[in-house]
Amino acid sequence: MYILGIIVAIVFLIIVGLITASKRITKQNKKMRVEMEMANPLSKEKQHLLAYGANLALYRSESPRILQMNVDHETLKEGLSSYWDISNSEEAVQTLEWLLSEGHRTNFDELLLALKTGQSFTEEEVGKSQECYKSAQEAMIKKLSFMKSDFDQVNTIAAWDFERAVNIARWSYILGYLTEEQAWSYIDRAADAASPFFQSWKDYFISFAFGRAIAYEGDIYDIIWNGKELLEEKDSIWNEFSIKLPVAGSR
Repeated sequence: MYILGIIVAIVFLIIVGLITASKRITKQNKKMRVEMEMANPLSKEKQHLLAYGANLALYRSESPRILQMNVDHETLKEGLSSYWDISNSEEAVQTLEWLLSEGHRTNFDELLLALKTGQSFTEEEVGKSQECYKSAQEAMIKKLSFMKSDFDQVNTIAAWDFERAVNIARWSYILGYLTEEQAWSYIDRAADAASPFFQSWKDYFISFAFGRAIAYEGDIYDIIWNGKELLEEKDSIWNEFSIKLPVAGSR
């Protein structure tokens, strides 16, 4: 019993240490983001547009309120090349045009609707998409306190496409594949396309998460805390700006 007690105490101390370290890292990341924002201020109008890329910005520990990033250019360059086959301006434009005009939603919205109606598929038919879809729902219910009814009105994974378009435009600008004007043009188009699709940022996050689960066949646990920050923290970019953009003529 004495040995068991020591083991329990050690495990407890390790867990506390990990939680403390995690909180410290989160605090440091937020401080760095604020410093970057102060050094590279943007208008509220442009910050609103960048809100549609906030999930992936936070995933990379970057500020969702500015174009600039605290990132090693070679690492970013390798990432765009490896995951997106983007190594120059032409490839960046081709990818962005595809995301905005077609994207994964063209092929996977139908599967999302089928899964929502309870249809069952084999792994041979849809890979791990069905398993990841169920896991995504469970994670959002457990970690974000979503209700099953929250998923009812989300019938598209479009946020998965628009979110990535915003960030690829941003990354391509950082690497010099796009001019700043081109980058903002694509970010504006992505935001304009996303705004009519959704009634709330919660819907947007669900759409993004389902896209990651179904099209990417990925676990959403690594992005769930970004959603929690964006949806629940009072000073988050999502709680500052509406999911709906102002009418074009007033912007």
